Amino acid sequence: MMKRALLAVLLLAATGCSRQAAQNYRRCLKLRIGMTREQVFAAMGQPEETIPYVEGKSLPHLKGRTAYEWSTPASMPAPNRVSFDDATGKAESIRCGDAVITAAVFVEPAAPPEPVLSTGVIYGVDPAAAPAAPRRSLRERSSSSGRASGKPLTE
Repeated sequence: MMKRALLAVLLLAATGCSRQAAQNYRRCLKLRIGMTREQVFAAMGQPEETIPYVEGKSLPHLKGRTAYEWSTPASMPAPNRVSFDDATGKAESIRCGDAVITAAVFVEPAAPPEPVLSTGVIYGVDPAAAPAAPRRSLRERSSSSGRASGKPLTE
């Protein structure tokens, strides 16, 4: 009985963690370069890990920066990470799982043009190169089919 209760608690905890990780990822995708630390924390909540620059231990190009991490879903290769310039307090790099955000403003990509399908293209004939067939009226079609009445065809 005790094992079942413990298993149920662990499953609930795991579900809560995975839901939080998915929410972190969605929130992270809304972040932009140049946001302040306060703006990022308001959107993401408190970070799960803080990675300050440490003289002699951190890479030289990270001097003057502090990075913060939030969890992502288990399917993501890396956690959400935002690096800030310590002097300005603004975001310099943002990585959301496997996506890197490089713009200060989100620009919606242009929609691709709608494809134009033509039966001529499907059958290997360029419709622009083929001369257009003359259009005949219904009367002309009826007289050329051997009917001289001039009445419209009924089918």
